[in-house]
Amino acid sequence: MFLRVMATKQKTPLFTHRLISFAMAVAVTGAIALGLLLAGLFDNTLAQDRHLPDINGIWTEQDVAPYAADSFEIRPEGVFVNGRQVNTQFQWDGSKLKYLRGDDLYIYSYLSGRLIRQSPAHYISTFSRQKMMDIRPSN
Repeated sequence: MFLRVMATKQKTPLFTHRLISFAMAVAVTGAIALGLLLAGLFDNTLAQDRHLPDINGIWTEQDVAPYAADSFEIRPEGVFVNGRQVNTQFQWDGSKLKYLRGDDLYIYSYLSGRLIRQSPAHYISTFSRQKMMDIRPSN
């Protein structure tokens, strides 16, 4: 004798089925949104905790004749060339410096205390920071 076991399908009202599907979709969407939010918060916290190297100062091109050397200055107020402000904003993430000068995008990589110009790419040049004298009024 063979025993047949037949599974009976439970009849769930269509409304209940759709309500459960909707609740699951909301839960999954909420979990994804929460994950993205937390990832963004943790990423920002890590970026704030990480100490970025200070790049403020005058940067002068190396390995070229002094009269042909390019230079620029980074200040909290922006980027300056020949004493004139060329941009009020720059991007610095600790390894790359980016700013616009006119229509040209300047990109530098930071390596061993030097900035290496990657763009505009007429040639790759290295810049080192000039030592600034700290002039304070004497009392």
